[in-house]
Amino acid sequence: MGLRTDTRQRMVTSAALLLREHGVAGTSVAKVLAHSNGPRGSVGFHFPGGRRELITDALTWAGESVTGSLREAAGAGVDPSRVFVAICQHYRAQLLDTDFAAGCPIGAAMQEAHHDADLGPVVNGIVADWQGALADLLAGSGRTRSEADDLAVLAISSLEGAIMMARVTRSTAPIDVVVDRIAPLLASE
Repeated sequence: MGLRTDTRQRMVTSAALLLREHGVAGTSVAKVLAHSNGPRGSVGFHFPGGRRELITDALTWAGESVTGSLREAAGAGVDPSRVFVAICQHYRAQLLDTDFAAGCPIGAAMQEAHHDADLGPVVNGIVADWQGALADLLAGSGRTRSEADDLAVLAISSLEGAIMMARVTRSTAPIDVVVDRIAPLLASE
């Protein structure tokens, strides 16, 4: 059972890594198999819904990792500004490490999923989870719920836009601006 689970998770992880560079349209089953060193038959075994299920599971896994970090920070009473800066720095380092090839898998999917009846609700749900978790963190640090909700939208939108701009301009300057301008707005009161 462990080997099967490992193969499945390797494929999900590979799909998420490919999504951040190639988006949904550019993440094929063949690329995932090559990246994960998975046997061809493993797709049908682990993902009876095929490519759609694999992509959905990869997006869900990537999204839950961010949501989990935000919820963990809220439980530990970490300042929202510090959490946001850490997330920004993660993407900044990732961009530099991949010569600006790798963005956010969810952000990449957002660009394509708005008209997709299957993926649209998945991506919308992930973004809603991020907004809720960040808003909870902000509310726990002294913000009103309304202000926390608005700041969460502002922070997430700013970072996702900065990641796209950084890839296009091949510069981390957009992320640096978001850190400098948005992070202070999120500091505990």
